[in-house]
Amino acid sequence: MRSETAIFNLSGIYEHESFYLKDKSSRFVDLSDISGTNCYCDDEAAKEILSRAGNTARGIHFIDSGNYHYMSALFLRLVREPFSLVVLDHHPDMQRPMFDILSCGGWVLDVLERSAFVRDVHIIGADRILIDELEESVRQRAFFYDVADVTGADGSVRLPDTKHPVYLSVDKDVISEDELATNWDQGEASGDFVISFANKMLSCREVIAVDICGECSADQDGINLEKEIQVNDRFNCAVLSALMNCGT
Repeated sequence: MRSETAIFNLSGIYEHESFYLKDKSSRFVDLSDISGTNCYCDDEAAKEILSRAGNTARGIHFIDSGNYHYMSALFLRLVREPFSLVVLDHHPDMQRPMFDILSCGGWVLDVLERSAFVRDVHIIGADRILIDELEESVRQRAFFYDVADVTGADGSVRLPDTKHPVYLSVDKDVISEDELATNWDQGEASGDFVISFANKMLSCREVIAVDICGECSADQDGINLEKEIQVNDRFNCAVLSALMNCGT
């Protein structure tokens, strides 16, 4: 995997973090002036985002909070080879939208319905209640795993059985709120598991790209905001270091 790193700043949260500053080759892409992007992404916003992103899916992408997880679908529109999509997320992100618009809660379904190159989808850590609420025809289009399903008795990671180059998408809301805060309800995985999973994926599979979302919000209530931004910053630094070391 080509290890170019890009930071996509939509909400302004990355202006309060510094994990990317040590990597002088990283690109900071400011998208905060584009309207029509919070949770939903209209066609004009999508066109402008891809224009500024450089029209390539490859590399390591930090894509802000979970409100912008649809960025994964935009990058995957640029992939022109068969691929497996592997997602770590507390939410299945396969809701059918009320209107014909890309959303953070339905981007995986968008990939399945728009991409001629997606071959299989593997979602790890999603809430089983949310999975059961999906339309049966939608639910059958992906493989779902609890974190325990991909963790050996010795704590080792077991990768899903992918057959094609992998696009790996990580939403930090899969991680327990005891470790860090996101702006969505969260799962029970550990940060160490997420890093170990990503490491093993890059070591054992051909990987097209990795993206990471799940920042807290700059105006989020109910948390010590300064502390949680620092915690997320440290985790981002750790996962970026792991990915870059593994990709070299």
